[in-house]
Amino acid sequence: MTNPHPHPLPWIALVPAMVVPLLGSLIYFVAFPEGTIGQAAYTGTKLFILVYPFLYLRRIGTQGLHPGRGQMKSTLLWGIGSGAAIALAGILFMQTPLGDLVRSHAGAVEEKADGLGFKDNYLLFGAFLCIVHSGLEEFYWRWFLYGQLRKKMGGWAAHLIAALAFAAHHLVVTLQFFPVPLALFLALCVAIGGLIWSWMYERHGGLLGAWISHLIVDVMLIWVGYQLIFT
Repeated sequence: MTNPHPHPLPWIALVPAMVVPLLGSLIYFVAFPEGTIGQAAYTGTKLFILVYPFLYLRRIGTQGLHPGRGQMKSTLLWGIGSGAAIALAGILFMQTPLGDLVRSHAGAVEEKADGLGFKDNYLLFGAFLCIVHSGLEEFYWRWFLYGQLRKKMGGWAAHLIAALAFAAHHLVVTLQFFPVPLALFLALCVAIGGLIWSWMYERHGGLLGAWISHLIVDVMLIWVGYQLIFT
């Protein structure tokens, strides 16, 4: 379904897109971190991320969901290269004193994983997170939210607002595990990742490169999480 004359969405449609994932994380990570309510809130939030953009698909069109012509090689190189670079930075981070601080809170990570019900199926959860969820987030945060924001304001303002909205619910998550300074630093890293991926989306005219990069980074994060939970 393609609209030959797509129109940007009004703020009344974009504000829920920026806020609902944050509110959902407050429910499933803070208010009800264990049991069926938290699990239902987690599932409901992910369903919202999947479904909400489709409510406006007829109006906004589908441009940007595929690589631009002649961009495939550059897209793959940027996707693999940036993902590997960010993942390497994460691995090196874990070798620093800040990495030791992260490991010192492994018990809290394990408790949350158990409470939300994915500890016993961690590898399956990790595969879903890396392959499906990374693509879903790129579809939502880069194609839908950033794509609409750039039509309303353009330039780096759209990059910045989309990145901060992307990092907001991650901040809620990191605050449950780590001291405030470390949680803020990790959320800042997420925001920088959002900036990189929206820039890649803009550069290549499609989601593929950002999705590949995001997938590789998530593999690193799942590996770190495995170390925290099981070792």
